[in-house]
Amino acid sequence: MNTRRMAAALMLGTMTAMISGITPAFAEDAKSTQNWQGLYGGLALGGAYSAANPDSNAIVSPYFFAGDKTQLDPLLQRKIDGWDVTGSLLAGYDWQTGNITYGLEGDVSVMDFSETENFSGNYNTNANAFSSSTTIETNFSLSLRPKIGYVQDRVQLYASLGPSISRFKTTHRFSDAAPNSMTFTDTKTAIGVSSAIGAGYMLDDGWVLRGDYVFSYYPDITDGSDNLDNANTDDFKYDSDFQSHNIRIGLIKRF
Repeated sequence: MNTRRMAAALMLGTMTAMISGITPAFAEDAKSTQNWQGLYGGLALGGAYSAANPDSNAIVSPYFFAGDKTQLDPLLQRKIDGWDVTGSLLAGYDWQTGNITYGLEGDVSVMDFSETENFSGNYNTNANAFSSSTTIETNFSLSLRPKIGYVQDRVQLYASLGPSISRFKTTHRFSDAAPNSMTFTDTKTAIGVSSAIGAGYMLDDGWVLRGDYVFSYYPDITDGSDNLDNANTDDFKYDSDFQSHNIRIGLIKRF
C-alpha cells in the first residue's frame, strides 16, 4: 500500500515539474505554434486512488429486526478503497485552428483493483456473533473523450470529457452463529463518465511528453439482493458507486 502511494506521489511530482518547466516556453512567443493536427498514439503509466461507496443495507425481514438493520447498515456502507499502478493505451486525432485544438481520444486503461472491507461483532438484539466481508474488483476501463485544447509552440494544454465503460465484480460473504451463511456475487458491466485535464510538450520527430489527471465515475456498479437463511425473503440489498483518480505520465507519437 505504501509503495502504491509513493508511486502516485512520484507521478504527481513529475507532472507538476513538467508543467512548471514548460511554462516559460509557453510564454516566449505568443504567435508561434507547432503543427499539432493529426493522428497520434502512445502509452502512459500512472498511479490511481479508487474507491467504491456501497449503499447496501440489511432488510427488515423475518430474519433481521429493525435494530439489526440499524446496526448493520453503517458497517455495510463503509468505503472500500485502495491505490494501484495503472497502464494506459492512448490513441486519438486532433484538428487545429490557430492556437485551438479539438479532437477525440480513446483510452484503454488497466489496473488491478481488488479491495476488501471486513467487519465482525455481535448482534445488539440477541448477542450472537456475526462476520462480513465485501470485495470489489475491477481491472480495466475504456473511454472515448471529445477533447479541446490550447497550443503555443511546443506546448499543449487540454481538457476532455466523455463516456466510459468498465466491468466490476462484487462479492459479499456473511455468516453468524445461528448458524447461517451466504455468499453474494454480482458481475456487472457499468457505464460511467470520464474527464481529464493535462499538458503536453512536443519533443523532436513528433514525440510528445505529457502528463494528465483523469477522473472516472460510475454511478451503479452492482445490483441485487440475497437471503441469509434460505427463506423466500431477501435479507440484504446491494448497491454501490465507484470513482477513480488517476495521475499519469505518457509518451505520445504524432503521425
